[in-house]
Amino acid sequence: MLSMELWRRFPHRLLLIRSFVDARIKWVRDPYLDIAVEREKNLKEILSLKNQILSSPSKSLPLSSLSPLKSHFNLPTSTSKLFQNYPSIFFPFQPSPSLPLHVKLTPQAMTLHKEELAIHNSPPHRNDVVNRLAKLLMLTKAELISWRNELAISEMEKRASFSDSVKLKKGLPLRFSMKLPNGFDLEKKVKNWVDTWQDLPYISPYENSFHLGPNSDQAEKWTVAVLHELLWLLVSKKTEGKNVFCLGEYLGFENRFKKAVMHFPGIFYVSNKIRTQTVVLKEAYRKDFLMEKHPLMGMRFRYIHLMNKSEKFRKRDGVPVFRRKRKVMSNADKGEVIKEDKNVEENKDLNLLSGSGSKDGF
Repeated sequence: MLSMELWRRFPHRLLLIRSFVDARIKWVRDPYLDIAVEREKNLKEILSLKNQILSSPSKSLPLSSLSPLKSHFNLPTSTSKLFQNYPSIFFPFQPSPSLPLHVKLTPQAMTLHKEELAIHNSPPHRNDVVNRLAKLLMLTKAELISWRNELAISEMEKRASFSDSVKLKKGLPLRFSMKLPNGFDLEKKVKNWVDTWQDLPYISPYENSFHLGPNSDQAEKWTVAVLHELLWLLVSKKTEGKNVFCLGEYLGFENRFKKAVMHFPGIFYVSNKIRTQTVVLKEAYRKDFLMEKHPLMGMRFRYIHLMNKSEKFRKRDGVPVFRRKRKVMSNADKGEVIKEDKNVEENKDLNLLSGSGSKDGF
């Protein structure tokens, strides 16, 4: 354990040592983690529109009022097209012949929303949110009213100590879990550097170690510790890359988060699915399944299941239930009123969404 011996004899020298080898570490696709990311395609946008609709006292909104939100919610398509694609979530209706087309949630989507709300309001979840938020603020060292020592224990330290209340002795060489994809093989000189790097002392992410030389190996291990803890605090153990890198710059790490993700493909994975880059904590997943169960992740999967029913639902009668002539949908999208003589046939389709005569319970 050469690095530990150096740490004991010359701790000040390790502050400046940088030994990362000059070798290219290639990015290798992980199909399982890509599935875990792609599974949530359009979920964030759907939930944003859901919450926007439910923010209205009537729990419905004119389609024309939602159209300008395309850029605000970063929608991949127009709101009207999104509603057509997910008839199991959104229910179009016309309050009266003189009013434009409105949208509300289907009974099934409303049921899921109420169950999700019950989770948010439950004491265990509220306590969990408070603790996660407190730990996040302790990581960022901002807006923090009081420091809670019992929370200043990272996931890495918790595993090593086998107790939430026992804090490990500082300076132990805790090693990060490394999960390289099948067929991936590090160059020997890179592998040797990683092994030596793993044996460096682990510095808690809740400590302020900006006094370390920013380009030193020890500083990089602390950076990885901060990023590891940050991702672990998220219920999904993943987030968009822009969130990670912007937070890194805000905390003063500049581009060190990006380097950490690039240097350690066995710890972090970057997926390019669903129109963005997503940073994933690899050890949190077994293939495409999240290891840690959380009620909110369970709700996400139930929303996804309902979203996936839309395709079957649209094809049940051989034609999309949400189908309308393009001109009619285009006009409704602009807030224009649909002609009364078109309501009869359309309402026959829309009644299917309200629950009558549906084998799938819609």
